[in-house]
Amino acid sequence: MDWTAILEAALSFFLVITALALAYVLLKVGGTFARMNVFLKRLDEEIIPLLSRLQVTMDEVNSQLGKADDMMGTLVDVTDRVEATTKAMQMAVTTPVKKLAGVSAGVSGAITSLWLQRERR
Repeated sequence: MDWTAILEAALSFFLVITALALAYVLLKVGGTFARMNVFLKRLDEEIIPLLSRLQVTMDEVNSQLGKADDMMGTLVDVTDRVEATTKAMQMAVTTPVKKLAGVSAGVSGAITSLWLQRERR
């Protein structure tokens, strides 16, 4: 046997071992991809309904927020009306009271002035 035959036999042995190792690795990768495919399928089956329920929930939340916004607008309107009514009532009560206080002060001053003039005489 010469060296060429030995080298060819060694190369053939190396290639067979490499092919077997590569086949083993590819089988393992194929199993991993199969498990990944099952995982993704289950994820798809569970996530899609969850996302649709989340969408329904978000729609309901948005609807309730719209109603709350409408109620806040109505509350602001009512508050403005109450404030306007309070100001009107305040003006309706305080203006006559101020005038009555002025008149009573004038009458009191007049009576006091007349009383003092009588005492001087």
